[in-house]
Amino acid sequence: MLGGMGPLATVDLFRKIIANTPALKDQDHLHIIINNNPKIPPRITSLNQGSKTPIPDLIKAAQMLQDAGANFIIMPCNTAHIWYQEISNSINIPIYSMIKNTVDQTLIQINNKNAKVLLLATQTTIKTKLYQKAFQETPVNLIIPSLAEQLVINQAINSVKAGLINTNPYLKELNKMLDKYAYKDVRHVLGGCSELPLLFPFLNENIHKLDPTLMLAQFAVSTAL
Repeated sequence: MLGGMGPLATVDLFRKIIANTPALKDQDHLHIIINNNPKIPPRITSLNQGSKTPIPDLIKAAQMLQDAGANFIIMPCNTAHIWYQEISNSINIPIYSMIKNTVDQTLIQINNKNAKVLLLATQTTIKTKLYQKAFQETPVNLIIPSLAEQLVINQAINSVKAGLINTNPYLKELNKMLDKYAYKDVRHVLGGCSELPLLFPFLNENIHKLDPTLMLAQFAVSTAL
């Protein structure tokens, strides 16, 4: 697991892998190597002029996992998948795309193929159209928040990174946002930043939550087994 972006999101994926592994004893669980490197430069600001690119650190982290004996790599950071191809080209083992897996599993989970799905993600993920491009050839109608709403989402993500989950000061605003979109017949929300599923237990129960971290955990267990 190429983690640390951020640490809580990495723990969330690890926990979900454990929870989704059919095991009766310790020895039934999977051997998981976690490279939790929180020193990788921020992905959110890395595309801004003058900011340090995370590419060298991402490649180094992936190569360390390969050298440690990993059979494949998963990366619980949606935004970091902007550099997925560079990482993949630097190693000789598979790195499976969280973005592709999310699209595949979303299509399975949503019965109404023309359903509206609200995308909550980092501003960088939205700006680079990471998910927009991935869903482009599908019947899913991906809804992008307004600029004002994106500012709230950004702050909610930053608050999770600061350790605020059930006490996140932006939960009320996020729920108001979801209520507004539910009124517009948007029945699904995609947590396209790995900090956001940590807030799902505290968000509107009337909207279906699509959790890429859970989807990735289930994919990893199935692949490993």
